[in-house]
Amino acid sequence: MPGRFSRQVEFLTSLSIGKGALKLPNNVEDLTLTFKKLNSYGHMGARKFWRLHLPKIQFHNPNLPISVIRTEATTEVEHKAAPSTLTISFKDRAPVVLNVKNKHSDSILRDFVTATGAAPVKDTTPPVGKPDMRIKLNP
Repeated sequence: MPGRFSRQVEFLTSLSIGKGALKLPNNVEDLTLTFKKLNSYGHMGARKFWRLHLPKIQFHNPNLPISVIRTEATTEVEHKAAPSTLTISFKDRAPVVLNVKNKHSDSILRDFVTATGAAPVKDTTPPVGKPDMRIKLNP
């Protein structure tokens, strides 16, 4: 059974390499991911993107504000109409809104890389930045 230290090393290694280990250009100002709390009607890919790829993006871009907005729906109509979007704000141009409904998390990542011009991280040395690298979760 692995100990606490080896689990921490494994977790930090998983953050520093693999899909989602991207360095974003300086003109990316912030990211906002909006999706439903329930997976039905095409929101599973956005949730998986949030769990698998956003922590790696935040790890390699510690000063990038990332907001996650999880909405609730009560009726069948609200469930079907609930948005699932990834909004990328830039300093020098209009924001890009990606519709991520009914998409796989890897497909969302490819669209994100295309929209931002992000580059894969070559060095696995942890970046220097502010110590609070948690993703802000808005209810």
